[in-house]
Amino acid sequence: MLMLIYRIGEDAAFELLRWRSQETNTRLKSLAQQLVKDFLELDYHEQLPHRSVYDRLLLTAHLRADS
Repeated sequence: MLMLIYRIGEDAAFELLRWRSQETNTRLKSLAQQLVKDFLELDYHEQLPHRSVYDRLLLTAHLRADS
């Protein structure tokens, strides 16, 4: 999902997750699981939400993730 939204490769997507994990002291697996949950729960119709919606979810996922 990060690859699609941010138009980055798999290594960059992993590094992005790793960075957020380290910055927030959240297990990477918990952070990734929370992002999947958040992204799947987004309510939209034919057009994907604006990128800022995904930015907010990425930057706050640690607040909703299991420790």
